[in-house]
Amino acid sequence: MLPNPDEIEVSVFGPGYGECIVVHVGAGKWAIIDSCLNREGIPASLAYLRRLGVSVKKDVISVSASHWHDDHIKGLAETIDACKSAKFSLSSVLNNKEFVAFLITHEYHPVKKIGTGGTEIIRCLETIKKSGRSSRFLSEETIVFEFDQNELNHGMRIELRALSPSGRQFEDFLHRLGKFSELSKGQTKVRISDPSPNALSVAMLLTIGEQSVLFGADLEESNSLLEGWNAVLENYQHKIPSHIFKIPHHGSRNAHNEQVWNVMVKKPSWSVVTPWIRGNGKLPNEADIKRLKKFSDYCYITSNRQEKIKKKYSREVIKFAKTSGYDLDTSIFMDGYVTLRWPAGSFKPEVEVVGSATAV
Repeated sequence: MLPNPDEIEVSVFGPGYGECIVVHVGAGKWAIIDSCLNREGIPASLAYLRRLGVSVKKDVISVSASHWHDDHIKGLAETIDACKSAKFSLSSVLNNKEFVAFLITHEYHPVKKIGTGGTEIIRCLETIKKSGRSSRFLSEETIVFEFDQNELNHGMRIELRALSPSGRQFEDFLHRLGKFSELSKGQTKVRISDPSPNALSVAMLLTIGEQSVLFGADLEESNSLLEGWNAVLENYQHKIPSHIFKIPHHGSRNAHNEQVWNVMVKKPSWSVVTPWIRGNGKLPNEADIKRLKKFSDYCYITSNRQEKIKKKYSREVIKFAKTSGYDLDTSIFMDGYVTLRWPAGSFKPEVEVVGSATAV
């Protein structure tokens, strides 16, 4: 069901490998942050909005990429192409000519290939250029979009602002990238995920009048006061603490900063975490969940059930594996998402968990 014109809605999608956020800011205007694919291979944001009857061509005003890890960007070029009226925003490093040249060089190199995140970013830039639209490049304190008071039905000022990356983090990334691009003999593959795109992940703050929502992206903690969440905290003066927090980096310990919870999040708090699984790696783990429940009054995960093994492998394959002494499992989670909706001015959202999403 469509939200009312004076309602705010935040929906977080995360099927186990991938993440995206869809936001209704009021008056039938929508914003999308990041992209992931549903089980049908369709961008989850587009499938959701079309199911609601939203005209993605006209009503989506903003599409943003927090960074270019492929678990945050799959299907983003398709999303940008469909959302003809949306402005595209992405990390400021993509405005660096040397970095874009690095992406393109390795995209078309016969041996030194980058990962799919870099490939998708290039497709996004090409899509924007063909459509005649411009891109907005994000760093700390950049405004993604804004509406003045009384422009929307609820009569409140709306602002989506980037909180990261810091200037220091940007310079450090380019320095490490320069060293990384000097390949040693015998190296046959380059993945843009090292040095990590998380270093330039764009955390964002959505402000609605005297309310706010904190989107943590994949921003990680840093020992430096000028990088990561420490840099965000340094610049956080005079901003409104958030009741709602999209947990950074799938609840990983390396993205946890207790001061973020003390300063940037206020009670009662609602938090949403998306799972991540690849091989033996799984986030959040049991210790992560325990920690999140300690800091958040109401905590949700977008998917908590893996796809049944029979859906992934044939009966013959499963039988052969078992007789050979192997246990097969699937790394695919079932689709799920969490929606929080409230009238602008209210402080208690209605929460809907869909599919395999659940409270933790």
